[in-house]
Amino acid sequence: MAPQSPALPTLPFTYATWKKDTNLTVSITDPTGKAKFAVLDKAVEAYTAKPSQASLTAMRNALLDWTSYKDKSGGAGAWKKSDRNKKLTITALYNAIQGAGDTDKGFGIPDFMSEGMVNARLGILYLFGNLACDEGKYRIITNGLIDMAGKGSGTLGTAVKRTTDAGTCFTPYAAGSAERTAKRQQVSNALKGIAASVTQAIFTQRANGEDDGEGTKTEAIWKAIPGGLQTVCDHIAEKVMDQISPFLANGVAATQGLVTAVKVGGERFVVHARGKGVTLVPGVPTTTIDGIKRGMDLSLAGEVYNVLKGGTALALEGLTAGVAGAIAGIAFSAIEVLVAFARKVHDFYRIRLFLTDAKALWAQREKPNSLHRQPYAFNRWYRKTAMRVPAIPVLTLNSGVCGDKMRMLCMFSNEGEVISQQNFDKGVAYIDHLKGWGSSYLEETAYSFTSADKLVAELIKPAKV
Repeated sequence: MAPQSPALPTLPFTYATWKKDTNLTVSITDPTGKAKFAVLDKAVEAYTAKPSQASLTAMRNALLDWTSYKDKSGGAGAWKKSDRNKKLTITALYNAIQGAGDTDKGFGIPDFMSEGMVNARLGILYLFGNLACDEGKYRIITNGLIDMAGKGSGTLGTAVKRTTDAGTCFTPYAAGSAERTAKRQQVSNALKGIAASVTQAIFTQRANGEDDGEGTKTEAIWKAIPGGLQTVCDHIAEKVMDQISPFLANGVAATQGLVTAVKVGGERFVVHARGKGVTLVPGVPTTTIDGIKRGMDLSLAGEVYNVLKGGTALALEGLTAGVAGAIAGIAFSAIEVLVAFARKVHDFYRIRLFLTDAKALWAQREKPNSLHRQPYAFNRWYRKTAMRVPAIPVLTLNSGVCGDKMRMLCMFSNEGEVISQQNFDKGVAYIDHLKGWGSSYLEETAYSFTSADKLVAELIKPAKV
C-alpha cells in the first residue's frame, strides 16, 4: 500500500481577505522586505487557487524567508508586529502551516491561560448576546451656535459645548408663516442634499481603511433612529430659522447664502473626515483597548463647528462680509448638528448588527466550532464593531465579564519570560485610565443599554459610573 500523503492545511481566509489584510497603502522604504513579501503573496495566491504539496512547500519557504528577514532586522518575533500583520492574518497563516490551527496556543498564549482566554471571549458573547439598545434614547454633543434644546430667541446664539438629549431635540414647533415655512424647507432640503456624502464620510472615517463590505445605504441607515433623516433635517432647519431671523431683512440673498454655505460646509467636512487617520494595533484583547483609544481620537477630532469655521471665509453673493460670516457660522453649526446625528445613526446601525450577531453566536456557544473557540476568527468579527463604535469596547472592558487585566495585558516577553511587576503595574494603571474615560464617555453619550438577564443588567451598571 502506498504511503498516505499528509493532509493539506486549510487556510482560515480567502486570498481576497489575505490581500486586503496584508496590503500596505503607505510607501515602503524597505525594498528587500517588499520583494520578499511579494513572493509570499504570490505563493498564498497559488495555494488558495490550487492546494498541493508543491504549492504548500513554496508557501512555507516564502513565509520562512520573509519572517526570518523581518526577525533579523527587527529582533525575535518582529514579523508578528509588522503592519502587514495588524489583523493577525500572517500569524494565522503561520499557525495553519505549523498545524496549530486557530487556537490560543497558536497565538502564543501559554496553556494555563488558554481556558481563561476562551472564557473571556465567551463573556463577550454572553454580555452582548443578552443586551438591547434603545435607539430612541441618546445624547448629541455640539459646539456651535444652534441649541437643539432651546426654543429660539430670534438672535444669534453663542458657540458653546452643549449636550442635548434626543427627546428634547424634537419638541414640536409652531407652523409659522408661509414665508418662514418655505425658507425652512429650503434649508431642510439643503441639509438632506449633503446627508449622503456626510454619512458616507463618517462611515469612511470610522472604518479607517478597514472596509468590511458593509454598504452605506443612506436611507436604510438613517432609519436606525426614530424619525429618520427627514425629521432630523426639518428640526435642524427650524433651529436655523431662529438664528437667521435677524438677517432676513437682507432679502432672498440671506437664504440663498445660507444654502450655499451649507453645501460648501458639507464639502469641507467630507474632506476633513476622510483626512483623519489612526494607527491601529492587532489582537483580540488589544482590539478592546485600541477601540477605546480610537474613540478618544475621534472625540478630539469631533469639533466639527470649529473645524469648519477655521477654514477660509466664505464670500456669499449679495451679502456684506460681516453678514456672510454670520450666516456661514449658522450654516456650519447646522452641519455640525447633522454630523452629530449621523454619528449616532452610524453607531446604532453598527450596534444593531453586532448585537444580532452576538445573540446568534451565544445561542451556538455549545458547538465545538463556536466562534469564541477560534481567536483569529473571533477577533475579525469583534474588531469590525469595536474599532468603529467606542461604546462596544468600553462595555467590554468596564463590565468585567469579558476577562480580567491578565487577559488584557501581554504577560510574557517574546522570549517567554514573565513581565516585571513594574511593567504589569504600569499596564494596570493604563487600563484603569481607559476605564475611567470609558465611563465618562458612556455618561456623556447617554446610550440606553438594557438587559432582561439579571446578571448582565447588573454588570452594565458599573460600566456607566
